[in-house]
Amino acid sequence: MTFSKQLLKTPSGFPDLGPAEAIAQRWMLDLIRRHYELAGYVPIETPLVERPEVLFAKAEGEINAQVYGLRRMNVTPDATDDTKDLALRFDQTVPLARFVAANYGTLAFPFRRYVIGPVFRGERPKDGRYRQFIQADIDVIGDGTLNILHDAEMVSVICGIFTELAIGSFTVRIGNRKVLQGLLLASGVTTPEAVMQASGMIDRLDKIGREAVLVQLADLGIADNAARELLDVLTEARSTDESLALLKEKHFNELFDEGVQELIDVVAAVRSLGVPEERFLVDISIARGLEYYTGTVYETRFDQYPDLGSIASGGRYDNLTSVFADRALPGVGISIGVTTIAPVLVTTALGLGQSAVYLEYAKRLRAAGIATEVYLAERKLGKQMQFADRRGFTIAIIALEDEIAQSTVTIRNLKTGDQETVPTEALVETVQRLLG
Repeated sequence: MTFSKQLLKTPSGFPDLGPAEAIAQRWMLDLIRRHYELAGYVPIETPLVERPEVLFAKAEGEINAQVYGLRRMNVTPDATDDTKDLALRFDQTVPLARFVAANYGTLAFPFRRYVIGPVFRGERPKDGRYRQFIQADIDVIGDGTLNILHDAEMVSVICGIFTELAIGSFTVRIGNRKVLQGLLLASGVTTPEAVMQASGMIDRLDKIGREAVLVQLADLGIADNAARELLDVLTEARSTDESLALLKEKHFNELFDEGVQELIDVVAAVRSLGVPEERFLVDISIARGLEYYTGTVYETRFDQYPDLGSIASGGRYDNLTSVFADRALPGVGISIGVTTIAPVLVTTALGLGQSAVYLEYAKRLRAAGIATEVYLAERKLGKQMQFADRRGFTIAIIALEDEIAQSTVTIRNLKTGDQETVPTEALVETVQRLLG
C-alpha cells in the first residue's frame, strides 16, 4: 500500500516534534522537574485513560464536549470489548483527585505531587493550541484545610521556572473566583448557575471582546449600566496595590469580602517569598474556564507573545474530591503548557538559522559515538559554561555568529580551561583527540 502525502500528515491537533523541538522540550522538562522537586513535590503517574464517569464528574461546561473516548478497532464478534467505558484524560487534576481519594489512607498530608505527561482535548486546533499536549503540573492537597500560603508558593515556583527558562519577560496574573462571583452577585446575577455562566463569559473577554460580553451579560438580565461598570472594574489597568486598595474600599457581600482578604494574604506572601513586583499583578477578571476552581486563580503570559495565551495557569479548588470521597480535601495547583512553549523556546534560544547548525554539529558527534547535549536557553556564555560544569561535561563546543560565518568552532576543555578554534570539518577529530 502506498500512502499519500495527506495520509502521512498527522491528524489535526496532534503534532510531530522535530529534533529541535524535541530537544528543547526535553531540556525544558528537566528544568521544570528540578524546580518542582526543589520545592518539595514528589512524582506520581496516572493512566492516560480514566473511566468516563470519573472525568465527567468534573468535566463541566465546554470540556464536556472535548473528552475523547477510547475504543478498540476491528473487534471480532466473539471478543469482549472492555474499552467502551474508557476515555482519555483532559487534564492532570481530575485524575489526581481520584488518586488521592483512592489512596487517602497511605498518603501524608499536605500531599505535594507533580506529574508531567500528555492530555487530550477535542477542541479546535490553532497556533500554539493542540488536541494532544503535555502538561507539567504541581498540586498540594490538604486534609480538611489547606493554608492559603500554599497559593502564594505556586507563584514563586512559576517565577523561578520562567526566570531560568529566559525566554523573555512574563507576568503571573492573580485573581480570585470569590471576588469575581461577589461582584457578579452585586451586579444583579441572582442564581449560582447564572454566576457560573457570567464567569465563563468574562473568561472569554480577551477572545470575543467587550461588546460581545456586554450582550451576553444582558441576556443574563444584567442591566447595561451595571454590566459596563462591572467590566470597568474588572479591566481597567491598575497596579497591584491600586487594585487591592480599590477592592478594600468596597463591601458588596460576604463572598466578595472573603475573596478580597484571600487576595491580600496571597499577595503579602508572594512578596515575602521574594517574587519581583514586575513578575506578578492582581487581575480580578481572571475566571479560568474549568468550573472546579473556588478561590485563587492564576494565568501566566509572555509579555512579548500575547497570542500564545496563558502558558501556566491553575488555582484553588476546595471541592474537587467531593464526588470521590466523603471528606474535605482542598487543593491548589498550577499547570505549565509545555507543548505551547517548546516552539518559542527553540526560536528564541537559537534562532531558526542557528538551530539547524547546532543540531548538525550534534548529529556529527553522536554519529561518532560521542554523547552530545545542545544547550537551548538564551543565556550569557558564562552562564552556559557554569551549566556545563555543573553537568560534569568535559568538552564544550562554542559556535557564535562569527564562528558560524567562518565555518569554524571553538572547542574548550572544561577540565583544563584550554581551548582551540578549528574548522568545522575537524570538529569530530578534535573532540575525539581531546577526550583521549
